Amino acid sequence: MKKNKNIMAIILAVALSFLVPSIVKNYYWLGIFNLILMYSILGLSLNLIFGFTNLLSVGHAAFYGIGAYTTAILLTRYNFSFFPALILSGLVAVFFSLILSISTSRVRGDYFTVITIVFGEIFRLVMQNWVSFSNGAVGIVGIPAPQFFSWRIISEKDFYFLGLVIFWFTYITLNLLVNSKFGRAFIAIREDELAASAMGVHTVMYKILSFSIGVFYAGLAGSYYAVYNTAIAPSSFTLDESCLIIIMIVLGGIGNLTATIPGVIIMLVATEAFRPLYHYRLLMIGLIMVVLLVRYPYGILGIFNKITSMRKKYIYRKV
Repeated sequence: MKKNKNIMAIILAVALSFLVPSIVKNYYWLGIFNLILMYSILGLSLNLIFGFTNLLSVGHAAFYGIGAYTTAILLTRYNFSFFPALILSGLVAVFFSLILSISTSRVRGDYFTVITIVFGEIFRLVMQNWVSFSNGAVGIVGIPAPQFFSWRIISEKDFYFLGLVIFWFTYITLNLLVNSKFGRAFIAIREDELAASAMGVHTVMYKILSFSIGVFYAGLAGSYYAVYNTAIAPSSFTLDESCLIIIMIVLGGIGNLTATIPGVIIMLVATEAFRPLYHYRLLMIGLIMVVLLVRYPYGILGIFNKITSMRKKYIYRKV
């Protein structure tokens, strides 16, 4: 029954999400929704790596950037259509993730985190200085709008539907993954890697698998960003961007895919709400996060669990 309820909830959420452009007519807010979709894909992908396998990657923006540059180059120089470029962007990101994860397969904890930071900075510096390939700090501009048969995706509304399809593909496939034997292996590694290994889980293989799958979806998000923004530059894929994605999933709740989405929404809406207070915006957002996470260390998920627990206690006492 619980499984059927979850399926019905997802179907209802999918149906309602497709109605958003009919309700939200303002293109500015549709643009905010598009950013929410993109960062939700990035948050979901990193939550798989960090939340389920306990691999803290602080270079996630680099893989997101690899996806963006792959799409930009394929569309501007080789006249690819968008959807083959979208898949290739994810696969190219996976290729680089395999190089990184296989070469560091025996590295654990903080050392892995440091390596991902270094990788992210290497990517940014290479894109900034390899002018003949990436056009340097200027980046790649004039990325053509994607087209699906006769549907040319240009407006905010069009990009909303495109982002929504990629988002639901990411959310549903990752939910299927974490509820499979692969997901149980990831969780076993997160809880106690040594015990998981003793129980027969091939920890190295599963860590590489988790990292590669998460990076694939980051590549898809980068591809979407490239065509949505029509221009990319190395300054969009910095360490700050990786930290922002980590903050979003920590705010939502680590180890829960659904909790990622409210974390993303709150972070982006707070950023927009405090935009008039430009000089104090980061300070105010930081203070709110510190207070929230000190009180509820499991993020929004922790708040929800506490409310649910209080409700159950109330019902129990009433009975």
